[in-house]
Amino acid sequence: MTSIMNLFRRARGALATSSAALMALPSVAMAALPQQESITEGADGDLFGTIQGVGREGFSLGFIALAAFAILVYIVGLIWAFNESKKRGEWSVLGAVLGFGVLMIVVVIWLANYGDPIMGG
Repeated sequence: MTSIMNLFRRARGALATSSAALMALPSVAMAALPQQESITEGADGDLFGTIQGVGREGFSLGFIALAAFAILVYIVGLIWAFNESKKRGEWSVLGAVLGFGVLMIVVVIWLANYGDPIMGG
């Protein structure tokens, strides 16, 4: 019984020490948040230039989202093709999906890289 009481006292002491250290931590580590990045174009106060800059960055974000969506769809299709190939024992479907998917992802990424500078003017 005394060993359990000693263990409890040690645990309570360690908990008190660690909680005191955690309470002092925010005063030691007060990091500043980074500043918000401004729009790359149209920052001179021109409203039309600002709208164009926001639109260009929106198109860039859209291209990135399209590439991410294409990769996710490819992964789902690849999993489906693997399951079908495993059931039937015909691995040609998996090879076709693998080759076509890689080709399509390369095309989507190339189009995104090609279209971004065009939108940038």
